[in-house]
Amino acid sequence: MKVTFEIKTTCSKPFYITVNEEMPMFEVRKIIMSEIDYHTMLMKHDVLDLFIPIKNDCVSIPELSSDTVRTFIDRYPDYFNLDSNSLWSSFHQLFIMDQTYLDKIKSENEAPIYKDIIPPAETPNLKSVFNVAVALITGVNMKLK
Repeated sequence: MKVTFEIKTTCSKPFYITVNEEMPMFEVRKIIMSEIDYHTMLMKHDVLDLFIPIKNDCVSIPELSSDTVRTFIDRYPDYFNLDSNSLWSSFHQLFIMDQTYLDKIKSENEAPIYKDIIPPAETPNLKSVFNVAVALITGVNMKLK
């Protein structure tokens, strides 16, 4: 069975990899590390840890893990929400900690938010929702691209 991991960083939108559940976790880690340069503003050497958060702790995915994807998931059922009937049973999140973010946290400064990489979420206000609804109904003020 295929498993998809959503890789979350502090400096980019999440990216995704899909692997076979029999793949060793060290191979998954290699794939993620090779994709870091392409999908984020980080470089491989900026990455301090690849982990999953469990309660108030972090479980690292070591470089030389002997686990397969399936055994790793089975080892942490509380985090991976094992439910074979769920669509989400093959979709999971992994997190990356980078040096810049950790330095900011340790110095008790505000951690960086990379707005140029991750644009702030725009929450629609009532006026813009109303304008869109009117434009859809009447065709007035519709912007064509």
